[in-house]
Amino acid sequence: MTQLQSLREECLVALVNYTRQAQRTCELLGELDSPEPPLDRLFAIVAQTETEDEQQHVYLMLRQRLFDMLYGT
Repeated sequence: MTQLQSLREECLVALVNYTRQAQRTCELLGELDSPEPPLDRLFAIVAQTETEDEQQHVYLMLRQRLFDMLYGT
C-alpha cells in the first residue's frame, strides 16, 4: 500500500468516525423533551459535542494532509 493509499484510508476512517459522533450528538439533542432538561443530560450533550469536535478535527487534519499530498500545497 502506498503512502497516498494509506492516508486515503485513514481519512475515510476518520470521516466515518466523525459522522458517527455527529449522528450521536443529533440523537442526544433529539431526545430532549423539555426546555429544561436534567443537568446530567446537558453534561452528556456537552461531552458528546466535545467528542464530535475532536473527531471533526482529526478528519479535517487528515483531509488537509491528503489534499497537500495530492496537490503539493
